[in-house]
Amino acid sequence: MKKLEFLIPFLLIFAGLACLTMSGTFMFYQELGSYFKTFATLCFWMSIPIAAGIILYLIYFKKRS
Repeated sequence: MKKLEFLIPFLLIFAGLACLTMSGTFMFYQELGSYFKTFATLCFWMSIPIAAGIILYLIYFKKRS
């Protein structure tokens, strides 16, 4: 795949996470610092299932080959 084919979904995912964080944070707290804290927490919790999926994928294909 070309770089552009990876860049477009990455930008859309990032924009979605930013909108999700902004709507959740600015509803109660009007501070920019709380936005970045919530965004970092959201990214951390999103990385756990992604890492688990990658590990399971690698384990599955190691057994097959």
